[in-house]
Amino acid sequence: MSKVLITGSSGGVGRAISQELMRNGHEVYGFDRLETPDIDLSIVGDILDREVVLEAASGKDAVIHLAAEPDEADFIEKLIEPNVRGLYHVCDAVQRQGVPKLILASTVQVVLGHSLDELVKIEDGPRITNHYALTKLWAEDMGEMYARMNDLAVIAVRLGWLPRSKAHAEELGATPWGPDVYFSHNDAARFFKACVEVALEPGRFEIVFASSRAKKPRLDLGPAKRLVGFEPQDIWPEGHPFI
Repeated sequence: MSKVLITGSSGGVGRAISQELMRNGHEVYGFDRLETPDIDLSIVGDILDREVVLEAASGKDAVIHLAAEPDEADFIEKLIEPNVRGLYHVCDAVQRQGVPKLILASTVQVVLGHSLDELVKIEDGPRITNHYALTKLWAEDMGEMYARMNDLAVIAVRLGWLPRSKAHAEELGATPWGPDVYFSHNDAARFFKACVEVALEPGRFEIVFASSRAKKPRLDLGPAKRLVGFEPQDIWPEGHPFI
C-alpha cells in the first residue's frame, strides 16, 4: 500500500483516479481548492501556497500532480501562476520531503504541431502550438531535472484528450482526430494506478503518451505499456461520465 497525494483531486479525473487507488488498497490524500468527496483525506489548499504544499507532501510515497490551468489561456493572467509557479512548488515539495516518485501530467498538446496523420512517437520530440503546451513542456523539463539532480523517479505523462464536461466531450467528438487521442476517465484511473504501483529506480525519468484505444492510432502507446504495463480498454465514447 502506498500513501499518494493527488493535486487537482476534486476534478472528475482526479476523483476517478482517487477511487481506483483506494479500491486497490492505497491511502489517498486529495489536494485542491475545493473539498474532495469520498476520499481518505481531503486537504483544501492552493498549489500557489508553497508551505501548504510542502506540508501536504510529507510522508507520501508518490505524488500525482494534476492541478493546473487546463487549456490555452492568457499566459500572464491565467497560465504562469498555476502552471509554472505551482509546478515549482510541487516539485520542490517532493524533493524537500524525500518523496520517491512524482507523476506529472503533461499533455498531448505538446505534439499537436506534428501531423497526426502518422503515428507520433516520443522520439519525434515536442512541437508546441500554444502557451498552455509551453507550460507543460516546462513541466517535462522540470521533471527531468529533478529526477537527475535529486534521485527521484519521475514519469511525465502526455495525456490524451480528457473530456471535462458534456460540451467538451461534444467538441472532442466533432474534431477529426479527437476520438483517436481520447482518454477516458476509466482508462486514466487505471493508468495512474499502474504508475503508482510500478517499481522505478531513483533518478529514472520517462515520458509516455497515455490515451484510450483508437480506430486510427495517432499516439505511440508502446512506451507506456513497456514502462507500467498499461493497455487501454475503452474506445471513444466509452468510459467517460458525459454520455
